[in-house]
Amino acid sequence: MKHLFASREGALRRRWKVAFPQAAVIALARSEQCVRQLPGNSLVWLACPDSLDSLRAPLAAALAAGNRVVVMSGTPAEAEAFQALKAGASAYCHLEAAPEQLREIALVVGHGGLWMPPGLVQRLLALSLRTAPAESAAAVPDLAALTAREREVAAQVAQGASNSEIAAALGITGRTVKAHLSAVFAKLGVRDRVQLALAMRAAGAGLEP
Repeated sequence: MKHLFASREGALRRRWKVAFPQAAVIALARSEQCVRQLPGNSLVWLACPDSLDSLRAPLAAALAAGNRVVVMSGTPAEAEAFQALKAGASAYCHLEAAPEQLREIALVVGHGGLWMPPGLVQRLLALSLRTAPAESAAAVPDLAALTAREREVAAQVAQGASNSEIAAALGITGRTVKAHLSAVFAKLGVRDRVQLALAMRAAGAGLEP
């Protein structure tokens, strides 16, 4: 997957380069035209300089070209996050997100899922749990397909824990958490953390009563 960062100054930040050594960068002012020329299935990272309104044109252009979009904000806000996702973005994160988190975002988005900060996932999950209809037996995932450790990781995600929190709670590395999550997503046929939490709820596991 090709990674293209668009920022006001058109400079590739060190953490972006560490996360994706082959990433390219363009000035935000030129992004609307440039993203139209990207091959489909690229991941476009739009650095939000002031407000989401300044990103609407390049975001729409990237989506029209068949690419996915991550909106990066220097001052993340819940309302803006929902606006970005409603506009078609696949992820919303802090402009200073660490390289490991950037790779996690790319993994989730690459599998067709949505990525949001853990606090926002908690709120979205709470809303989903209040409004989701009762699950049928056919919708209950087969947790027997998971290893014991994978079930532990899935249960932690269902409670809203971030990767670093899961690593600390289970005494494993962040890389191991990421590997377990990839396996869990594949085995349960879910695309992101919210879907995983809902699947665990359907199975009667992982959520506090």
